[in-house]
Amino acid sequence: MIKLLNIFISFILSILTFFNVTDLPQDEGMDDGEEIVISGVINTEESSIENTEPEEILIPSTSNWWEYPTNIEECSRNGNDLLVLVNKGNQLPSTYKPTDLVKASNSGIRRGESYLLRSIIINDLKDLIDDATSDGIDLSIVSAYRSYSTQESTYRYWVSYNGGCVSCADKISARAGHSQHQLGTTLDFSSNEIGDSLGSQFTNTKASKWLVSNAYKYGFAIGYPQGYESVTGYSFESWHYRYIGKVNALEMKSSGMILEMYLRGKN
Repeated sequence: MIKLLNIFISFILSILTFFNVTDLPQDEGMDDGEEIVISGVINTEESSIENTEPEEILIPSTSNWWEYPTNIEECSRNGNDLLVLVNKGNQLPSTYKPTDLVKASNSGIRRGESYLLRSIIINDLKDLIDDATSDGIDLSIVSAYRSYSTQESTYRYWVSYNGGCVSCADKISARAGHSQHQLGTTLDFSSNEIGDSLGSQFTNTKASKWLVSNAYKYGFAIGYPQGYESVTGYSFESWHYRYIGKVNALEMKSSGMILEMYLRGKN
């Protein structure tokens, strides 16, 4: 009986050797869900890379999220188009200026007499301000349209403020031609909750929370949301909103996409 058992074991081992399955893969120490790209194919199975000698292993490279790309293109849509994509890779001409700029105060927003916005934004902004006020929310404006030359000055200020650190400035300020403010449909909100100041202190105000929940109903979308710095190229700005129209904003909201990705799909 023992002799028969030994013969059977020898037979099984010979089969395993023939099919080369005795070398079992070892743990590669990858985190769950980590992706490794081998010869252009994404594979999340650890065992698939053991004892493999591919011609090329492609590890996705990561760049600093605040940097500008090497190749910068002109915006594919006109600056008057509500869906024009303006970011670090797409710039507006230095000559672009909206032709329908009016005082932001026409919407009833506090401090609006000092700032300009396109007339196309005013009615929906007025509705937003009126409804926010009805809900006990105070909103003011601390920045709106900026010309190409004004943005040049603004960017130089932030470079100087940061001791000449260009990368520091690139995290928080757009270079001329790359600012959504040049469109005339972008504004920075504030509130009397923080003395109408501009900055991160706006994030935890009632006004900010109200905008997060309601801004899209009036055609507005936050430009640089939290956690998407590597997508937008800018630090989180809870106060920075861009008008894209109510229909578009609702579509964007329903899609679950942030403004940057929504606009990329339209350009």
